[in-house]
Amino acid sequence: MARKPASARPSPAGRPPASRPLLEWAVAGLGLVVTVGVLIVLALAALAPASPPELSARAASVTPVAAGFRVEVEVSNSGRETAAAVEVEGVLTPPAGAPETASATLDYAPGGGSETLTLLFREDPHQGRLELTVRGWSEP
Repeated sequence: MARKPASARPSPAGRPPASRPLLEWAVAGLGLVVTVGVLIVLALAALAPASPPELSARAASVTPVAAGFRVEVEVSNSGRETAAAVEVEGVLTPPAGAPETASATLDYAPGGGSETLTLLFREDPHQGRLELTVRGWSEP
């Protein structure tokens, strides 16, 4: 008696072998595309040249408190490297009177990210001119 080819043999359960459904192939293809895309993004990020920290500070909000006015300052780092011990100074020049200075140190500002710190002033920053300056930082 002639033997049947292996592909024509029934499966162990007595059923003919099932072909792969189209949906299974589509999902496998999508998984491959996502995996290759992630690997490309990681390779490009690893090969991109490092850029030093580029820090800027802006007033995000002003809130009256018992001690005066709390200014939330957002420090952004548009560089790729992290900056540590970031010193930020705010000088509030009211319409009348002497300028008021407040400063704070931020532990770190991640590359491509931002962090928030708080400065306190006795006078209302809305009534005067508030100048925020990043004074310096160190390399972590």
